[in-house]
Amino acid sequence: MAGSPHILILGAGLIGLSAADALLRRGARVTVVEPEPDVMRGASFANSGMIHPSQACNWSGPANDPAVDAAVQSLALRSLDVLSERMAALGLSEMTARAPVCFQLFDTAADVARAASRLQARGVSADFRPASAQTFDRPALFFAGDRSGDARLYGEALARSIVARGGVIHTAAETPHIALSPAGAPTAVAGDRRWTPDALVVACGAQSADVLRPVRLDLPVTPVRGWAADFAWPDGVSVPKVPMMDAPSRSALTPFADRLRLSGTWGEASVEPLLTRWAEIAPALMAVLGAPQSVWSGLRPVSALGRPFIGPTPVPGLWVNAGHGHMGWTLCAGSGALLADMIYDGHKDERFALLGTH
Repeated sequence: MAGSPHILILGAGLIGLSAADALLRRGARVTVVEPEPDVMRGASFANSGMIHPSQACNWSGPANDPAVDAAVQSLALRSLDVLSERMAALGLSEMTARAPVCFQLFDTAADVARAASRLQARGVSADFRPASAQTFDRPALFFAGDRSGDARLYGEALARSIVARGGVIHTAAETPHIALSPAGAPTAVAGDRRWTPDALVVACGAQSADVLRPVRLDLPVTPVRGWAADFAWPDGVSVPKVPMMDAPSRSALTPFADRLRLSGTWGEASVEPLLTRWAEIAPALMAVLGAPQSVWSGLRPVSALGRPFIGPTPVPGLWVNAGHGHMGWTLCAGSGALLADMIYDGHKDERFALLGTH
C-alpha cells in the first residue's frame, strides 16, 4: 500500500492497539475507536499476565489439527520477539527484567506425563518438576520460554506512545457500526462521527462477530467468560516469584510488582470456582490473602477453529484481527505485525484466513 493511508481500527485492547502501533510504524495514519471510557477495558483489562507460547493450543474443545497449533505457536514466538522489543522501547523495565519462566501444575504425575507427551508432539520444550514446596506439593511442568507482565500497563503505555507519534484514539465513543458506502467501501459510524478510511480493521474482541454482522460476514468467534481477583501482597508467607498455571482449572497465580492476581477459568458464572480451586492448591497462602481487593470478569474472544482470524474479509478494504481466545497477550504484538505486513506488503498467510478469503 503506497503513501500514507488512513487506517481505522475498531477496538483499543491489546489486539487493536498492537495493530495500530505496527501500522503507525509502517507510516500509516491511524485512528482507533473504543466505546469504553479508556483503552484496555475489555478482556485485556485484568489479563492473567501470562505470555505463554507453551499454551498455543485450542482450549475451546477437542485437540486441534497439529497444523493449527503449529501456526499459533509460530505466531506466538514471533510475537514474543516483537513484544520484548516494544517493552524495551516503551521503557517498561520491570517487565523486561522479569524472570522468563513459569510452572504449570497438575493433580497427578500421570496427568503431567500425558501433557508432556502432547507438548512434545507439538515441539514444545517442557521440563518435569516433581512435587515440592515450590510447586505447592504438586507435580509440574517447567517452561523456560514463557514470560509474564502486566498487560494493562503495557497497553496503556502503548496507547500513550501511539498518540505521541500522531495516532488518534477516540475513547468513550458510541458503539461503532459499520456499513458499506454506495461505492462498496467500508464505513464506520460512532455517534456523530463517520469515517470512510482506506482500510478498516475490526479488532473488537468478543464483540467482533456482532460488529461484522451488518455487512453479512459470519465471524466464528464466541464470548467465553473468565475471572480475575487481585490481592494485596501478603506478609509472613512464601509467595511464588514466577507465575503458576493450574492445568485442570485453566487458571493462574501471577505475581506483579504490587499485588498477586488469580485469573482464568472457562465459562464459569462467578469467581467462586477460581477461589475455591486455589484454596485447594495453596490453602496457607489463600488463608493469608483473605478477601480479594477487587474482582473482575471479562469475555474472551474464542475462535471456533482454535486460532485467530487475521487478514482481509471478502469486503474490499475491511480487515479483521480477532479470535485470540486465551492467547491475546501472547499473540498481540505478532498479530499486529502480521496485519501490517498484509496491509502494506500484500503478504498472505492462509493459516489465519477468515474462511472464503485470501
